[in-house]
Amino acid sequence: MLHLTSLLPLISVFPFLLTQSLAYNAPPSSSLGEFLIQRAVQQQLYYSAQMRNEPMVDWLKRFKGHEHLDSKTRREGNCGFPGTYSATFDQLRTTPFTSYLTALGTEPDSSIKVKVIKPQRRFSARELANPYINKDPIVELYDQPIITKNILTQLCNTADALVETWAFHLGEVHKTDLERVKNDRTKNKGLPTSEMIEFAEMVKGGETAYSWFTGDEPMPLYDFDCRALDRFNTLLALSLFYSEVTALTPETAFDVEYLKGEPNKEEDAWGYLDEEIVRRRKKRRESFEETFVTGDDVTKGGKARDAALVFLQEFCDTWVPKLVKGDNRSKIGKESFRAKPGMKEVLPKDAGCDASAVFEALWEFQDEAAYNVLGGGELVFPRLMGERIREIRANVAVTSRSTVLEVVAPELRQARLKFTDYVEEDDDGLGTYARFKRQAELDGDEEKEVYSHKDIIAEMGMG
Repeated sequence: MLHLTSLLPLISVFPFLLTQSLAYNAPPSSSLGEFLIQRAVQQQLYYSAQMRNEPMVDWLKRFKGHEHLDSKTRREGNCGFPGTYSATFDQLRTTPFTSYLTALGTEPDSSIKVKVIKPQRRFSARELANPYINKDPIVELYDQPIITKNILTQLCNTADALVETWAFHLGEVHKTDLERVKNDRTKNKGLPTSEMIEFAEMVKGGETAYSWFTGDEPMPLYDFDCRALDRFNTLLALSLFYSEVTALTPETAFDVEYLKGEPNKEEDAWGYLDEEIVRRRKKRRESFEETFVTGDDVTKGGKARDAALVFLQEFCDTWVPKLVKGDNRSKIGKESFRAKPGMKEVLPKDAGCDASAVFEALWEFQDEAAYNVLGGGELVFPRLMGERIREIRANVAVTSRSTVLEVVAPELRQARLKFTDYVEEDDDGLGTYARFKRQAELDGDEEKEVYSHKDIIAEMGMG
């Protein structure tokens, strides 16, 4: 069973973790909307800090008590590194997310007093010695207006951009996960083709589907958002997979690929060894196989199902808290060292992780069974479990994408209509990046009209 004492510090910041630990129930779909608004607020805090608009940063993070969403390491007048804006789930305190939008839209306008100390010029030694020159710093006070409908408009603009980019990422996850599952299940894998090698080099150079979609100008927190979405979907996939294993019966246990009726047996290539050594090895094997399940297929099926549940409970006890916390480190650059698959990275025990670490933990079992689970563990194969969880995650990504587009996006539109100066007739229906691309195409066409190919050649003196 799970050790709930190890999860108590996280339950306060991730409420569904309590039910997730006991029965692995999936978190509600609305929590994805709340996480999107949380990241929209953090993205807006980043932008305001980048513009050195400290009064706006201070007001936005204090609204409804969200000081914890700001970077913990930034200095006044500077934005923090993207990884310092915590991507831990369920940090939006005003829930559901529609309540936060309503609270912001109905908040009355106000003003705050701002004290500014102007930078002093450097005095010369002669001026410093002059007692009649005022050397005190110049302090100015002014009122900063807080117009909430404008703040909500900015927040909705950021949230709409997140909807667009998150939907693209979830579509890519669905496609790449299915491709990975298909490749893993192929017994005879082909050699890398020239197209695959060329694509790998392009990815190494930064030419990816994401760079094409964002025009190499992603939002500052986008990489961490994508990794957080992968963690969210992996938690959902673990929940659904646990339910799938629970629903198995002794009669249907071996209908799935990750449970087998017989343990894997290695070939005995001991002919070149001394008889005494062979005898000892056989004795050790017999001792090892004493705990193996015996009986008919129904008996073995029941034991295999129970062993799979025990393995999953122990596995999730280790990895669910790490997935909830996440890894706040930046994505490793192409010239940086990165441990190869199967190589362990030395990290603190309470460190968070990305979804890829969970799948690698299952992948490293390879053809080995879960021998650490007595009484049926030899019939459970974690690597095949990982393939099934990835397949489920591909379907979960479709559901999450629908939630973002069909649940969150309409609520953002309703908030605009109710509380801002948004006019629906003026909306072109394009997303932020789609609008940028269209404008770039229009600018390119205008440039082609002004500067034809012949004009450019003539201007270069080559005509």
